Amino acid sequence: MTPKFCLLVCFSFFRLCIDTFAQDDPTDSKRRKLVDTLTYETQSGLPIAASKIYFTDAKFTFSGFGETNYVNYSGSKNRGSSDLELYYTNLQRFVAYAAWKPVNWLVVYGEFFAEFLNDGSMENDFEYLPEFFLDFLLDERFNIRVGTHQPGIGFINNNDEPIMFYSVNRPEAERLIIPSQWIDLGVTFYGTLKENLKWSMGVFQGLDLENLNGATWIRRGRDNALRFNFGSFVFNPKLVYHGMEDTEFSVSGLFTTMGKDKRVAMGEGLVGVDAQTRLFSTYVRHKRGNWNFMFLGTYGQMKNTDRIYRFLDNTQVMGQQVYGGYVETSYNILPLLATSKKEGDTKKTNGLFRKHEFQLPVFVRLELLNTHADIHPLLQDVPMNQTDLTSLTLGANFNPRRNMVIKSNYQFRWNAHALPDGSSEGNRIEMGIGFIF
Repeated sequence: MTPKFCLLVCFSFFRLCIDTFAQDDPTDSKRRKLVDTLTYETQSGLPIAASKIYFTDAKFTFSGFGETNYVNYSGSKNRGSSDLELYYTNLQRFVAYAAWKPVNWLVVYGEFFAEFLNDGSMENDFEYLPEFFLDFLLDERFNIRVGTHQPGIGFINNNDEPIMFYSVNRPEAERLIIPSQWIDLGVTFYGTLKENLKWSMGVFQGLDLENLNGATWIRRGRDNALRFNFGSFVFNPKLVYHGMEDTEFSVSGLFTTMGKDKRVAMGEGLVGVDAQTRLFSTYVRHKRGNWNFMFLGTYGQMKNTDRIYRFLDNTQVMGQQVYGGYVETSYNILPLLATSKKEGDTKKTNGLFRKHEFQLPVFVRLELLNTHADIHPLLQDVPMNQTDLTSLTLGANFNPRRNMVIKSNYQFRWNAHALPDGSSEGNRIEMGIGFIF
């Protein structure tokens, strides 16, 4: 499939969605029920558009999101991860959801994810991934989701639609430490305890030891949901609390042992890799008027990293301890710019733009992370691609409609470690457009 064809497909989908957005005729009930009935409510573990089927009387819904991004680098790129999504120049992504609810207690859910990325003329990649799960809605307190779906870790992985975060790219802590865009095969039990406390417990197939890269910790271990790795399992508990007004608090974790069935030569014999791995994350979100505040922190541990290094042909040094986190503040400045109200300003407007839904939030995010906060004593002097990053991101969003966003931000990056060629990592200008439907 050629890049030109991929771009044509993305553009066609974009035009389809824009045409759909312009439909604002209440008599066109069939089209509105199928495409344009977002409630902006979320089902446990799913973002807004993906949750549509759970908050409608329709038996079938079609929804999704799209985004196109451009990144300009004012200096060297860090390509040590060999993961194009972390250093691309252009990205086009389209995700379509189709859901069917034949009875009130069952949702049959399918997703198709496709993206095209390039690094100028040096490298390009086209990826696609299907997702399918069954959701058994047994009781408000206890439900079961079976199939390929998102683990509940951090914030972005369950809220990855572009209107749900401010920056063009996901925060670095939720790319390098917490793997974002993670879909995997497993089963999740979830529900609501009391009124304001949601819980979930997921069990997913194990991570792939062979794919690990020290620059991104466990990110490459979740490389493909269509693989089958039942030699080990990932256990994923999560709690989300909404008991305080306009505030959301969450804690989550991952627990797994990689390489249970792998052996490596150590000393005079063979020993199992048995890399016990734990990752914890917590976040707090709060809204007050036109202000939004967000804090996220994450911390991980991995044992037997010397055995992983030996198993991976002495090429990848994994951090025994990693951490990351960010503080983000945003403010919608549009009310400050609206010096007067004209008649009809608060009324709905047909077409692509809706004045009553306009928003112009500006934001600032300070972020810290370290992929090698602690290193095995035997690997201290081994060459490695280490990220000890402090970044400051300044940007703005414009929402012409509630389900559309135009983004731009500038990111200052200070990596305490030089790149493999001895240069320093450069800052970035990022621009993007996103929508959900």
